[in-house]
Amino acid sequence: MPKTISSVMKINIRARSKDRINVLLKDILGGEPGPDRGANTIGDFEGAFINLGGVVFDVMVPTDPDGGLAKVIDKHGEGIDSICFAVEDMDYTRKVLAENGIEFARDQQFQGSRVAFVHPRDASGISLEFIQRAEGGAEKTGGN
Repeated sequence: MPKTISSVMKINIRARSKDRINVLLKDILGGEPGPDRGANTIGDFEGAFINLGGVVFDVMVPTDPDGGLAKVIDKHGEGIDSICFAVEDMDYTRKVLAENGIEFARDQQFQGSRVAFVHPRDASGISLEFIQRAEGGAEKTGGN
């Protein structure tokens, strides 16, 4: 595939509570806490970053028991929610993926960055997230 992805940015994890996943990723496996972004998110959850082995994990915990993330956890359980890739040109990335039959479920702006998600049915059930960072800006991902 042509250069559409510049890096794996982070792995998003959905959890009912930060406590249990923090014990595993930080206390047991030795991950380093990144910035806690609180409710600075797209959606009804708060998040915190953990750097582990050169990989950034974004722990997402619902803030609304009736919200979207809480419903996903009720239906699919806790675990990996999505894998996030940094891209330099979202339009080009979307074009290349569309030419290969990959459909995007969402494409929106967040704090100047462009965020898009591939529909899980086109990625073996995995939600893939793509972020084109704001011009001259950097997404806060605890190290990426």
